[in-house]
Amino acid sequence: MKYRKVHLSCELLNTLREAREVVVITGSGLGVASGLPASRDGIDGLWSQHDPEYLATAEGFRRDPMSVWAWNSVRRVHASRAMPNAAHQAIAALAKVIPLMTVITQNGDNLHESAGTPRAIYLHGRLDDAWCPACGVPHVFQSYGSRPLEYVHSAPPACRLCGAFVRPGRLWHGERPQAALWRTCHILATSANLVLTVGTSCQSPAVAELCYAALAAGAKLVQINPNPTPMDRLASHNLRGKAEIVLPLLLAYAWPGT
Repeated sequence: MKYRKVHLSCELLNTLREAREVVVITGSGLGVASGLPASRDGIDGLWSQHDPEYLATAEGFRRDPMSVWAWNSVRRVHASRAMPNAAHQAIAALAKVIPLMTVITQNGDNLHESAGTPRAIYLHGRLDDAWCPACGVPHVFQSYGSRPLEYVHSAPPACRLCGAFVRPGRLWHGERPQAALWRTCHILATSANLVLTVGTSCQSPAVAELCYAALAAGAKLVQINPNPTPMDRLASHNLRGKAEIVLPLLLAYAWPGT
């Protein structure tokens, strides 16, 4: 079976149908069809003058908290206005035919939840979370609704308890997931029959580690991504294409009528 350059073999379809415990690992490529930039895309306008790698570091926040907070605010508001695309909806449909399916996402948006996926773990944190690095108290965001983005270009709010700058809830580059969350992800990966990566280059150390752990425990790895990844040689199947095209097609062939 061929759809453009995507080959859906009987072996692939059987791998999907026979899986009982599945982990779906999603990356920023999943949100492109929803109008969200992939993590390695350039930044337009004002942010083209800044290094996105620097804006996502603890050092960047220490030196220029205003710019880092504003950049995260723009990302948060854009994500809050985005809608799930066909790939998010296909993943939610997959959860109905494979009840023991969990999404582990690198993304900070809530599009998996909006699409109806029952279990999504945020490996790198959420864009709508923030907390005080000094005392750990969480920060509650106001709702921006349809107000212009300039309303969110403000300084980081002060912690309501100790007065320190609140930091974004997404992990900085180089930070590890919280220990309890990481243990959960590792248990899920090593218990899975199948790991399906979607829209991710698998270059995040945490994602690569989960894939290696799953493979060592006997799982099969299937990748859906437009470009090659470092995991290609270990994957059972590499499907080259956009997630919003490939995933619905894969689901339709594996479970006609879903």
